[in-house]
Amino acid sequence: MIERYAQMDADFLARFPAGFQDPAWLALARKHASHARAVALCQRELTRDKLDAALASGKLADTAQACRQIISLATTVSTFEKIAFRNYLDFRDLNLPFVAALRGALHDFGPDSFAAYVDALSLARNDLKANAAKWPIASCFLACFDPQRHVCVKPTTIKKVAARLGVELHYQSRPGYACYRAVQDMVLDFRRHSGVAADVDNTLAQAVMYCTV
Repeated sequence: MIERYAQMDADFLARFPAGFQDPAWLALARKHASHARAVALCQRELTRDKLDAALASGKLADTAQACRQIISLATTVSTFEKIAFRNYLDFRDLNLPFVAALRGALHDFGPDSFAAYVDALSLARNDLKANAAKWPIASCFLACFDPQRHVCVKPTTIKKVAARLGVELHYQSRPGYACYRAVQDMVLDFRRHSGVAADVDNTLAQAVMYCTV
C-alpha cells in the first residue's frame, strides 16, 4: 500500500512539478475558490451553540439559508444536487428534522447520528427533484465544518481512487456510515504516508488523490 501511495505522489508531481505552487495547480485551485467561502460559512454558522439556539427557539430560517449558501458555494456538489437540496429545504416542515440531524452529525458524529442525518435527508426521497440523500450533499457539511477530520465523497471519483489503492469501500448509493468511515480511513492513511499531502487537510489531500485517477 505504501508503494501505491508513493506512486500517487509521483503521478501528482508529474502533472504538477512544483506541487501546490505549480502554476497549473494554482490555476485549478482558482476554479474552486468558492469552496473556501463554503468552509468559512459552515464553520461560522453551524457551531454547536448556534444550532442549539436555533433548535431551542424554533427560528430556523437563518440556519436553513446558511445551509443553502454552503451547498451553493461548494464545488464538490453538482448543479443537479444543489437544485435538489434547495428544493428539499423548500419543504419548510423538513427544516426542523434536518437541522436537528445535522447538529447530531456535526457535533456528535457516530454511526447513529450519521444514520439519523441520512434519514433526515431522505425525507423528500419520493420527490425526484428534492431527494437530498446524496453522498456529495451528506458529506459536504461534514468536510466543510472539519476538513482535518472529515471527507467529501464524490462516488465516481472516490471509487476510482479506492480501486487504484485496493481499498474496499463497501459502497452503496445511499450514504452509509461504513462506507464513509472507509473513505475517511483511506484519506487519512494517504496523508500519513504521502510526501505531498502530509501537511494539508483532507480536502486538499483528496484533491491530490483525485488528480491521479
